[in-house]
Amino acid sequence: MTTGNPTPWAGGQEATRPRLRGRHRCDVVVIGAGLTGLATALELLTLAPELTVRVVEADRVAAGASGRGTGLLGPRLGPSLQVARKRYGDQVARAAHLWSVAAVRTVLDLVERHRIDCDLTPGGQLVVAPDERALAHQLRERDAARLLGLPPEQVEFVDRELLPPVARRYLGGLRYGPAATLDPAALTERLARAGERLGLVVHESSQVRSVRRGLLATVVTDGGELIADQVVVAVNAYGGALAEAPAGVLGVRVQAGVTEKLSAEQLAALAGLGAEPLIEHGELAPYFRLTADGRLVVGGGAVERGPHGGLAPRPGRLLAAVRGLSPVLADVALDSTWAGPVAVTRDGLPVLGADPADPWLHRAGGCNGHGLAVSVHHGTLLARRLVGAGPSPGELPWLRPDAPWLPGGRVAGRLVDRYLDHLTAAAAPAGPRYGSAAPAASRTAVSRTENPS
Repeated sequence: MTTGNPTPWAGGQEATRPRLRGRHRCDVVVIGAGLTGLATALELLTLAPELTVRVVEADRVAAGASGRGTGLLGPRLGPSLQVARKRYGDQVARAAHLWSVAAVRTVLDLVERHRIDCDLTPGGQLVVAPDERALAHQLRERDAARLLGLPPEQVEFVDRELLPPVARRYLGGLRYGPAATLDPAALTERLARAGERLGLVVHESSQVRSVRRGLLATVVTDGGELIADQVVVAVNAYGGALAEAPAGVLGVRVQAGVTEKLSAEQLAALAGLGAEPLIEHGELAPYFRLTADGRLVVGGGAVERGPHGGLAPRPGRLLAAVRGLSPVLADVALDSTWAGPVAVTRDGLPVLGADPADPWLHRAGGCNGHGLAVSVHHGTLLARRLVGAGPSPGELPWLRPDAPWLPGGRVAGRLVDRYLDHLTAAAAPAGPRYGSAAPAASRTAVSRTENPS
């Protein structure tokens, strides 16, 4: 097993676009060349071609979560439906789920409109129950979906006997739609190219050091300055010391890997995973999907604080999860493992809003593992808001400039590390599990916070 390659996805590993040099005037500056930032820039130039838009990126396009995700495009936003109903009421719980469905459709539409080649495979997502507690949770989730009036094609319970063969050891599952799989780095890079065809300028290797406030904003990097009417901060887990980044957003790394190319026999045994990934219910539980070139992607099993670091912290967990999926995978090897950054918030909801003191400063982030859909959607919504296109979405708890407060400092950091270690230990694989359902006591049965999608 090799671990030197930080991600198997398409796209270059070196910055190829020029650094910001000198002083320039533009209409909008976007900080961050990931999915949110590039979707914002592309939609802006689509709606208002006369605008001058520049993107500044500390590293390169798709260097962060947007290029390290596992390519699962699917709905869901924030806590489970049953928790959201209790916490926010039925109206907000329903709106949150429909928002996430709209996010998936935004990505599908964007790919079609701009003819983006990113190995897009439409389908569903199947979240399966490994034990009785998880099954009970899923049945309550099904009931909550019915009470909220969500259509069956968006949330549907699947009995055990109707699960695909590779999932028959589970007790049942929830099928979510619409969904798809894709190459996230290819999507991100091609968003940049589509924007550049419309006049977008992207500066790589241009770390933003500060944003000076005034009648106009001045975005300052080591090599230059951009003076703009509007600034969009789309740094997600990489806010760091940038004062303009959303507060209350914590960057963590979750691990993922991809196997060598599978044989025809192995692919036949995993039939269906290309269009419908398999996600085990539970915090940090494993999830699986096939790539367009016949490899198996696996995620889950370990998490560490901080967004930086390219290698999976415990790759043995990934290999154990793969080999436990099916007996035909007993000798399979992982070709690459890596760590993907995820931005989480205390309440599980993202951030999307303008600074109340400086309405020219807009923030987005904290997608809590649902970033492949939600981040693109937020970018397009930000762009529409900037040009005054479309109705206001109303009052929703994730339309905010910052997330709820998180404690800082060394002591708080150590407590977070201990909690993450506890989650990781609870998700330890128990050896091969194919052929029958896992014992009820062998799994943590809490609702998952998702994956590096």
